[in-house]
Amino acid sequence: MADGPASAAPRPGAPGASWWWRRLAPLGYLPIFLGWYFLLEGRPAAGMIDVSSPLDALIPFDERWIVGYLAWFVYLIGFIAWLYVADWRTAAEIPRLAFLLIVGMTVCLIGYTLWPTTQSLRPDAYPRPGPLTDIVAGLQGFDDPSNVFPSLHVYTSIVVASCLAASRYVRHTWVKVASWALCLVIAASTCLLKQHSILDAFGAAALFALVWLAWTAWTRHPRRTAQG
Repeated sequence: MADGPASAAPRPGAPGASWWWRRLAPLGYLPIFLGWYFLLEGRPAAGMIDVSSPLDALIPFDERWIVGYLAWFVYLIGFIAWLYVADWRTAAEIPRLAFLLIVGMTVCLIGYTLWPTTQSLRPDAYPRPGPLTDIVAGLQGFDDPSNVFPSLHVYTSIVVASCLAASRYVRHTWVKVASWALCLVIAASTCLLKQHSILDAFGAAALFALVWLAWTAWTRHPRRTAQG
């Protein structure tokens, strides 16, 4: 006797729970992240931990680095969109990107919530007037210097550079080198614009190393390996 009606058997090619989970579930994290992040913005700086360091005094303010800073938006969003298109059929690399972004960004948000941080590096007066300075002033006018350690700007840039370097879909070495170069430019821009302390960048790199190790341990688990 049959175990159940024939209609209960999965149809060939029909997307199951795993199919949806691997591709669409990570996108559901975006409103959670944005809501949590902006809820933390605008808190009074009193009582926050100031992460400014003596090393920051060695880094001059330079408004020209706003170009690299704003390149982050294209770098992050562009890579996510490209990978979703390239990897949609197999979803072999989307889970890695989702894990690194979601886990790392959640750790950052927990840190911002429990140990709020700030920095006191922004110049009292910008040294050189001009259109780039105006853009920096506009940015810093609405983006208060809180929620800084570790730097999300730097962390997410490292995630993109590492995933691009490890991607099976990128076969040209120069693309990977250029990606890492842009990652370094973005990280440097956060310090040269006084958006972050250099400690925020180091903290982001350390966090990435830990989350990457967690991903490696997760995927090397015998049961995960057997499931593919």
